[in-house]
Amino acid sequence: MHEEIINKAKNWQQRSDKENIEINLSWLTNNVVDFNKINLNKTPWVFSNIPKTAGKALDNYLTQAFVLSDILNVNSVEFNALPQCIYLKNKLPKAITGQFSMSELLYQLVPSQEIVHLSMMRDPVFRVIFLYNDIATENYHNQDDDSESLDFDSFIQQDNLLEIQNGQARRFAGLLDSEPDISDKNLYKKAKYVVDNCFSLIGISEQFNQFYELLGKKCGIKFHNLAPIVRSKLKVQLSDLKDSQLDIIKEKNKVDIQLYQYVKNLFTQRMNG
Repeated sequence: MHEEIINKAKNWQQRSDKENIEINLSWLTNNVVDFNKINLNKTPWVFSNIPKTAGKALDNYLTQAFVLSDILNVNSVEFNALPQCIYLKNKLPKAITGQFSMSELLYQLVPSQEIVHLSMMRDPVFRVIFLYNDIATENYHNQDDDSESLDFDSFIQQDNLLEIQNGQARRFAGLLDSEPDISDKNLYKKAKYVVDNCFSLIGISEQFNQFYELLGKKCGIKFHNLAPIVRSKLKVQLSDLKDSQLDIIKEKNKVDIQLYQYVKNLFTQRMNG
């Protein structure tokens, strides 16, 4: 089994991101459980966590649905360095959580079986603010000593940081680290395709409680409320922003704003349904 994993990892590494995205999207389209069929017998559950969308909080709730030993929490960098961890206990985990893009090796190591695929989006303006606060307080990706001196204006005006330029849509489309000049129209088209065809359910952080309550209803379990995760120190809040700063954020996140509204409406329909 481990030898097969290593061979698949080598093949994945030799392919381009575009090739891996095509393979993964085809696989997900054929294997992701439809929203109406979500249940605890369809495993693994794979939660693809977009940074600063309440992913860590959802991880805590999933421990109420699965035995802790059946949950694999690992980000893509760690996973790609040791892909054998997917069968560390000689069986596939029932839940896998972490930060994964659509080009990841993970999707090529899960057997051809139905999976529940989950994710979350956050209001794009708030997400940019949260990303800045993490960087400015040295909690995001081990920033250097100059991170605390990074002012908000300099942060939002960066052109080389795609994470704050439609970062959520880029992650869904698998284009966070490539195609910086893709048009808004094409980016939205690619991201919406993934949302519609490659996920069982995508929630929104602003309605986090309703997200896990809906999952519980689908699976016949009741999630108990957990204490909120302590937030990192806030240097900037929405009320601190000037109109000119909001305009810059919105201009750079037109696709994220459009996609967020689409996901929010879809989530509301599913709650009401």
